[in-house]
Amino acid sequence: MVKKRYGILFVGAALVVSGAGCSNITMLRTQELRAVQQRVDSLRTDLMTLQKTMYEEQKAQTEIVRLIRADQQVRFGELDRKVTQIASNLSESQSRLSKIDEQTADFRKKLEAKLVSDSLSQNSRAAEIEKLFQIAMSDFNAGRYDIAINGFKDLFSQFPDSPFAEEAEYWIAECNYAKRAYNAAEMDYISYIKKYPQGTKFCVALYKLGLSYEKQKKAKSKTMVWKKALEQCPDSPEIQVMRAQMK
Repeated sequence: MVKKRYGILFVGAALVVSGAGCSNITMLRTQELRAVQQRVDSLRTDLMTLQKTMYEEQKAQTEIVRLIRADQQVRFGELDRKVTQIASNLSESQSRLSKIDEQTADFRKKLEAKLVSDSLSQNSRAAEIEKLFQIAMSDFNAGRYDIAINGFKDLFSQFPDSPFAEEAEYWIAECNYAKRAYNAAEMDYISYIKKYPQGTKFCVALYKLGLSYEKQKKAKSKTMVWKKALEQCPDSPEIQVMRAQMK
């Protein structure tokens, strides 16, 4: 009976010890589960934080892309506006160039017409001057020296830039010489020589000036002038005549 009680006690103790062991295991497992749960919760929190961060970054990138696209649209719009403006300016410039070409062509036509008119006018003017000179020469050849002088003077005063003006001044002197107005002829020859040192009548004017001095019995003046003629016009026909007279 006693043995039986001890057996029962032993079994009970064993059960107690066994129950305590199971309880400890359960607590350990519970702790492990809690640790795992905490780890899972922590990972879940980290994941949510990461997702939130990624969402914010994605949102920020989306905003950046939107801003870039908006800026590009603005830039493209501005570029398109500038291109349109350039095209408009180019078209306007081409229109202006066309007008300038038209104006230039019109101006060229007017200029050509004016040049033709001026040329005809100059030809007419030259013909008129030559006609006046020929009339004065006709009077000179006919012995109408005073009339010839007036004609040569009119030509010279009206057309001083004409080549016939030089001729007219010389023939005024010739008219006075032919009239035997030697003093007046002397002044006229001297005026011609001073004004036209390269004139076509320079050498003959020196020769005739010497003759004017001779007619006035101014031998020294004659010798001085003819000496100058010998120096400046050694090959002129008048010098050949003068040399023969001097001999």
